[in-house]
Amino acid sequence: MRSISRIQLALLRINIMRKLPKQARSRLLVDSIIDATAIVIARHGLAAATTARIAEQAGISIGSLYQYFDNKEDLYEALLERIVEKLIALVDKQTMTVEPFTLSIWVTRLLNDVWDYLAADNGLYFQVVRNWSQLDFVSGMDALEQKMLSVLSVYLLQQPTRISNNTGDLPARLYILTNSILFTLLRYISKPSPLVSRQSLIAEFASMVERSLL
Repeated sequence: MRSISRIQLALLRINIMRKLPKQARSRLLVDSIIDATAIVIARHGLAAATTARIAEQAGISIGSLYQYFDNKEDLYEALLERIVEKLIALVDKQTMTVEPFTLSIWVTRLLNDVWDYLAADNGLYFQVVRNWSQLDFVSGMDALEQKMLSVLSVYLLQQPTRISNNTGDLPARLYILTNSILFTLLRYISKPSPLVSRQSLIAEFASMVERSLL
């Protein structure tokens, strides 16, 4: 097999270095388009979140946008994937803490982190998530459900002596608890109750999990 000369190797490295900035620029451009999608939905609503308006918000031509996304549905999907990935990362962050945690502390910290993330940038992602019923949010909810079920199941397996004898069908109870939290949060984000504050809602979730499982 013919070996690569030093000159050829140097040229190969130069070509790689030339490509990296372009790839980085492309990644930044894609991120800016997804940012623009969130801003347009938050400001104008889902119905007005057209590719033309999103391209204008991103400061690019419609042709440049179509180099990366075929239609507005692809944009919505990319935005939801970003949100779900961040929420899953928040679950991992709380789960991988080195200090011991109780279920109530875990739920409280996790939901406060989720709330802070959605409320950042003047509630940008709150406004996006409020359109969940019109967006294809099912796959995202499935991913979050599986992540939370996995974490709670592992925790309970590590605490066998603390599990209540009255928990009944534990998998069913975990399923109900997880989906109760997820869908109640979506309901509250979509239409907050004036009688329920953020902290009281989170406190009740934490208490409900403790009472139901331990």
